[in-house]
Amino acid sequence: MKPAYISAKRAGFTMLEIVVVMSIMVLIIGIGFASFSFLDDEDPFAEPAQSLTRMSRFAIHASVIQRRSMNIVFDKEGFGVPGVEVPDGSYFTVPKGMRMLIYRLGGRNWEKAEGHSWRFGEQGICEPIKIRFQSAEGIRDLAFHPLTGTPVE
Repeated sequence: MKPAYISAKRAGFTMLEIVVVMSIMVLIIGIGFASFSFLDDEDPFAEPAQSLTRMSRFAIHASVIQRRSMNIVFDKEGFGVPGVEVPDGSYFTVPKGMRMLIYRLGGRNWEKAEGHSWRFGEQGICEPIKIRFQSAEGIRDLAFHPLTGTPVE
């Protein structure tokens, strides 16, 4: 007759098997994490788009409240609302290498935004324009609604 310890069925895993499985899991998780790390990259157009949206909202509301027209002026380095103190800044400098283009209602082509101004009237109406931010990373177009001064899809 065989001793009991020889005929008993093996239950569970050895320490070596557990270590091998855990090592494979760590390797798979590491590869997965590295492959999704590109999603953490910031959108290079988010800050200029948010700043222009914030300034346009301010300009349209302030022009109605103050009963005077306001402008957002575009120059070589950025854009801003001249002569007025805007919460979070009256001027935004676009990142190096980023170009701004403007498309006006009735226009045929995109033009450099430098030298243009975007007028907001006392009635709370602005010109419906499109602004393009362009860099090596890509392009972002923003079209603005004439009554709200906010981007539209």
